[in-house]
Amino acid sequence: MSPQTGWLLQEEVVPRLRAVIPYAVRCVGCEDAEELIQDATANAAGIFHRAEAAGKKVAASSVAYYAIQHCKSGRRRVANSRVNALASGTQLDGHTRMHSLDEVVATNEEAGGEIFTFNDVLSNDQEDPSTKASRHLDWESFWAVLSARERVVVLFAPTMPYNQ
Repeated sequence: MSPQTGWLLQEEVVPRLRAVIPYAVRCVGCEDAEELIQDATANAAGIFHRAEAAGKKVAASSVAYYAIQHCKSGRRRVANSRVNALASGTQLDGHTRMHSLDEVVATNEEAGGEIFTFNDVLSNDQEDPSTKASRHLDWESFWAVLSARERVVVLFAPTMPYNQ
């Protein structure tokens, strides 16, 4: 990008983005206006770069307009997916919604008003089968190197927390 185009981006495009984006572009998920301004600035720089490479001149107002339109439609500089469940475009289309794992799903009035969250519904208190298998393999190799006396100690030793 030439110095003139860099100046144009800094002095003409970015102030327009700062003036419009907080009011015209809907944030999705954890996005905020500053992040969208940064993203739109990167998009505008890309537009300027492609125009310069093609030998064309573009107006700063047009670049700002199209960078804002990209943000409004959910297109981000690094992720333009419409099939990724976490992508902003998918959420803006209404195909997916983000929910907190701490969001209340139901309450059980019979059990004294117990509250169930998404985390309770989706959690699985059992160990992963691969963890069980690796523990079994490690235990077998450990057990193989112990003497008879050490095996008795391991079998009848009281179980205590490691931090005591």
